[in-house]
Amino acid sequence: MSEHEPSVRRLCIAVAPGAPGLLTWIQRSEGLYRLYLMSNPAEGVEFACAAPGIDEMFLVTDLITAMCRQAISVAGLRRPILAGFHVGFTKVVGDGLGGSGADRTLALVRDPAVKAATERDGTPALLAVAITTGLFEELRGEGLPSHGWQAVSTADAWLRLFDSAPAERLPP
Repeated sequence: MSEHEPSVRRLCIAVAPGAPGLLTWIQRSEGLYRLYLMSNPAEGVEFACAAPGIDEMFLVTDLITAMCRQAISVAGLRRPILAGFHVGFTKVVGDGLGGSGADRTLALVRDPAVKAATERDGTPALLAVAITTGLFEELRGEGLPSHGWQAVSTADAWLRLFDSAPAERLPP
C-alpha cells in the first residue's frame, strides 16, 4: 500500500495483550504473507489488514485456528489473548495504517464489555475472538457456525471463547 492509494475496504485484525508478536509468528509459520502487519508495543496491540482479494471467510477461520494452536503451545502465556475482526475502510496514515476500519477493529479489542466477557466462570479463556456484527453476519452467510458465539450488544459484536483449538474446522 502506498500513501497515495485511496481508502479500501479491507479485513482488519487486532490482537490485544497476551501474546506479543502473535500475528507475526502466524504470518511466518502459516505462510499468510498477504497480511500487512503493524504493532504498537506501548499498547501491546498488534494490527494487520488483509490484502485485497483474500477469501475473508477462510482467512478468519485459519487465523482463529492458528491463534489457538499458538496459544496452547506457548508456556507462560499471559491470558487471555483477545482478537478482533472487522471489515472497513483502511488507508496509509503516516508510517502506519488507519481509517475507520482500523479504528473500529482497535476499539473492539479495547472495549470494556468485550474484555469483561472474556472470562467464563471467573477463569479467562485462552483466546477470545470478537467479530463486529456486520462481518459476523456476512461470515455466517458464508458458513461460519454460530455455535458458541454470544452477542455483546454494547460493542455491536459477537464473541467466542476458546480454551483449546477448535475441534471442528471452522467452517465445518
